Amino acid sequence: MSTKISFLIPEFPQPEVSLEVDDSFYEQKGTLEEILLLGEDVPVAAKLSQKTDSHARICLELVHLHATRDHIVLMDPRMMRVKPEEELSLRQSVTETLQHFLGDQGQFSSERWIYPAGPFSALKTHTPRHAMGLNVDIWMPKDLGTPGLAKKWRQLQNEIQMIWHDHPVNEARQASGQLSINSVWLYGVGQSGMIQPHPILDDVTKIHSQHPLQLDHRMVALDVTQLSSRANEHHFVFAQDLSLNDWVSLWTKSITLLEENNIEIIHLLRKYQGQLQWHALTKASLKMSMWRKLFSSRNPIKSKFNDWMEYSKNLHWTSL
Repeated sequence: MSTKISFLIPEFPQPEVSLEVDDSFYEQKGTLEEILLLGEDVPVAAKLSQKTDSHARICLELVHLHATRDHIVLMDPRMMRVKPEEELSLRQSVTETLQHFLGDQGQFSSERWIYPAGPFSALKTHTPRHAMGLNVDIWMPKDLGTPGLAKKWRQLQNEIQMIWHDHPVNEARQASGQLSINSVWLYGVGQSGMIQPHPILDDVTKIHSQHPLQLDHRMVALDVTQLSSRANEHHFVFAQDLSLNDWVSLWTKSITLLEENNIEIIHLLRKYQGQLQWHALTKASLKMSMWRKLFSSRNPIKSKFNDWMEYSKNLHWTSL
């Protein structure tokens, strides 16, 4: 048996301890999951493009920017549920603008448009998953070299926003209680040669994820029932966004598989102070006095919630 499970774990604050975001979070172009799947540049557009050439491309996500009292927030694009006929109507209303700035080589779906990057390939961008729910001032595209490109992008974005402000599609959506599609979000800049999955995924046979995009052919929906015990499998589970209850259920299931010899090892991974770290748990680990007391199935009143919180206090992390 050589089956193993790796988890990118969620981090829950311990009592009287707050989790701080390290500076690398703001330097990333996407979430840690996206970086592990695609590489530091997170070239989502190249991954999703139907074209197989080496040209750089960009994604324009159809989004809702929500104005609060003192800033603007990018809403989760998964809330939009844009219908094909809505996307077509909105796109037709800005065709002239799109052609002026981006040309006529777009690839279109209800959620996003993919275009040749052109001069915009020199912008630093952030994916919607990375920026959603946060003040967009920090996450808007920025010039990396050529000055003025970010300003040009904002001009394109502003023109689209003005046309869509009172568009019939948005009036109908608002009347039915839906969020309006009031802007586009630029991200995922890059070409196919920039796609570089992290080496920790090299021997992975199945990737369990809640990400809305198919960023790897091995990706499946995150479902603990799909964790199998067939030999020579390596399941990588992106669990970082799970609630505490969902994580504990997943954690409990994995410990059971380990106890029953259905898997050989559990790897826990996290990012701490800009570095990836890991911790290994094997069947032999469960025989140690502290772990035996913690995981003993003979304790009928123990809480699986407490199992994880107690265990996490005693993890020994090693840098990758």
